[in-house]
Amino acid sequence: MLCTNARQWASTDTTAHCCGGKGQDSMAKNKIKLNICGFECGLCSNEDENYIRSIGSEVQQAINDMMESNERLSVTMAAIITALNYCDEAHKSADTADNLRTQVKNYLEDSSHARLDAEESKRELERVKHENQSLRARLATEGEPPDKSEEESPASNAAPQQITGELPAVGPEKEADPESFINFFEKSDGGQ
Repeated sequence: MLCTNARQWASTDTTAHCCGGKGQDSMAKNKIKLNICGFECGLCSNEDENYIRSIGSEVQQAINDMMESNERLSVTMAAIITALNYCDEAHKSADTADNLRTQVKNYLEDSSHARLDAEESKRELERVKHENQSLRARLATEGEPPDKSEEESPASNAAPQQITGELPAVGPEKEADPESFINFFEKSDGGQ
């Protein structure tokens, strides 16, 4: 941050010294002299000297570019337009930064909600697993299906069978008659 002293900036001298205000010399660690468009500026700053000089060079170049684009501009007018351009860029950058902060905040809130939803889903899954285990245990002890949909199925209307875990015996198979097999297809094709 650069320190400013309005009384010294208002002087008619071509050298504007910013340093020298009450307590400013003791607070700033760097005193830097810049020459921008023929005006010598004495600045006090806590920033690195090379950084301040690079900013001064950037301002010098922007004013020179402005004066080259319109030769009728005075140095003062070019400096004012350059200052307005930098101020506009600063405001737009601040708005963009605020927008990005808002987006990050919204993303963090969405992430938090998603995390809570995932934890709730995990709890529900554990509850369903526990319920499934208890129903299986009940089925094993009672030997009956746990819900009515299985009781109402057509297989349950037949005579009750004892669940033994063994497959029922199947009677001897009849030998297939090859001609009846062929006749089956001929009958279905006969109409065409």
